Amino acid sequence: MPKVYGASVAKWILLCGWFVLFVGGIIHYPGSWLAYAVFSGAFLAMLISGFYRQVTYGYLFLVAMLWLGFWFKLTIHLWVEYPFGESIGLFDKSASAWDKVLHVATAGCLGVMAGRLLYMLVFGQASSMSTTKDRVDSLVPEWYPSTRRWVWGALAAFCIGLAFINTNLGILQIGLVPKTYLVWPLNAVICWLIGYGLALAVATVLWWDISLGRNVSLVVYFVLLEAFSSTVSMLSRGGYIFHVIPQFFALYKNRNLISGWSHRNILAVCLAFIVLFALSNPLVNTLRNFYYSGVPFSGALATSGALARFAVDRWVGAEGVMAVSAYPSKGIDLLINGIIERREIGKDTLYISISRPVYFGVVDKSKFQFSEIPGAIAFLYFSGQLWIVALGMLLFVQVVLISELLVSKFTQNPLLSALWGGAAANAIAQMGIAPRGTLLYFFEMICGIAVICFIQSRYFSKVIKRFGDLKNRS
Repeated sequence: MPKVYGASVAKWILLCGWFVLFVGGIIHYPGSWLAYAVFSGAFLAMLISGFYRQVTYGYLFLVAMLWLGFWFKLTIHLWVEYPFGESIGLFDKSASAWDKVLHVATAGCLGVMAGRLLYMLVFGQASSMSTTKDRVDSLVPEWYPSTRRWVWGALAAFCIGLAFINTNLGILQIGLVPKTYLVWPLNAVICWLIGYGLALAVATVLWWDISLGRNVSLVVYFVLLEAFSSTVSMLSRGGYIFHVIPQFFALYKNRNLISGWSHRNILAVCLAFIVLFALSNPLVNTLRNFYYSGVPFSGALATSGALARFAVDRWVGAEGVMAVSAYPSKGIDLLINGIIERREIGKDTLYISISRPVYFGVVDKSKFQFSEIPGAIAFLYFSGQLWIVALGMLLFVQVVLISELLVSKFTQNPLLSALWGGAAANAIAQMGIAPRGTLLYFFEMICGIAVICFIQSRYFSKVIKRFGDLKNRS
C-alpha cells in the first residue's frame, strides 16, 4: 500500500509540474493559444502512451526524447529567453512562424501515437521488456561458467584498450575527420565496437551471469566502465547516458531475477553513475576545447554551459523544425535529396545549408566534419507536407517496435533489447544527416546480434567442446 500511495503522489507532483510549465508557456507563447494547447496536449498524450502498459524500451525512449526535444525545450525557452542550442536558419520568431512549428510538431506526434495504436492492433501487448527465469537458463553457453573470469577480463581489456587506441589514432571522434585509416575493415570495426559493440558484449555477458543466478553486484560496474571509456574517447557528452540508462532500466524491469542485491548495492551503483557522468562532461569539454580550438562554435557545438542547459538543449527536435519550416524551397525533391545524400569529407550536409550555423562556410572541412541535426520530424518536413510527417513517423515507430520485438525473440535478453531500442530511438530522434549511413550502422548492429545468437547456440558450444577435446588429445 505505501508503494502504491507513493507512486500516486509522484504522479500528481509530475502532473502539477507539467501544468505549471504549461500555464507559463501559454502565457509567454507569441502565437495562437489554441495551437500551443493542442501541441501540449498531444505531446502529453504521447508521453503517457510510452509509460502506460509499456511494450518496448525503444518506444518509451523515443517518446521521451521527442517530448524533451519539443515540448519541454520550447516551453523552457518560452519561460526563459536565451539562444537555442542549435541554429534556426531563417526562422523569424513571428507568431505565424511559431504556429507553423507547432503544427508540424503536432503532426509528427500524432503519427507516433498512431504507430503505437497500429502495433497494439496487430501485436496486442507483446512485450520485449522482461523475461522469466525458465526462459533464460538454456541461453548460457556450456563453456561460459568455466571461462567466466577470462571473459570478463578480456572485456575489461577491450574497453580500455580500444578507448586508448581510438583516442590516440583519432578513428571515431565527434566533429573530426578520421586521422588514421587502418587496413579495411578495421576502421569500421573499431567505430562499431566503440559506438555500441562493446556495450552489446557487456550486456550479453552480464545477462549470462544473471541467468546463472550469480551475484552481479561487482560486474554491473562494467556497464559504467564501458560507457565512460568509449564515450570519452569519441568526445561524446550524451553517449554515456545512451549506453548506461537502457541497461540500468532493463535491470530494474527484471530485478526479480537478480540475485544478491541490496539497497546498499543500488545506492553505490547510482553514486558511481553520477560521479562518472559528472567527470565525463568536463573531461569531454576539455578535450573538445583542445581539438576544436580556433573554430567559431555556436549552440550545441559550444563546449561550455551549465548542466541545466545541457539537460534542456541536448535533445534534438525544435530547432530543426524551426529551421526547416522557414526554409523556402521545401518539396518532395528536397526530401529525396536528403534521403539519398551521402556524408562526404570536405562537403557540408544538406541540412547545414538550411540551418546555416555560425561556422557555415568558415570551418576547415578537411579537418572537421561538423553538422547540426534536424531530427526525424524536421527531416520529413523537407517535403513541406504535414501528412508525410505523420505517415513517416508512424512507419518509423513500427520499425522501432517490431525490430526490438525480433531482437527480444532471438536473444531473450532484455538488456540487449533495451540497447537496441535505445539505439533505434536515438537514430530516429537524431535523424537527418545522410540517413543512408544509418542503414549501414544498423546492418552492423544486426550482424552483432547475429554473432551473439550464434555464440549462445548449442552448435557453437559443440565446436568449442570439440576444439577442447582435440587440444587435450594432442
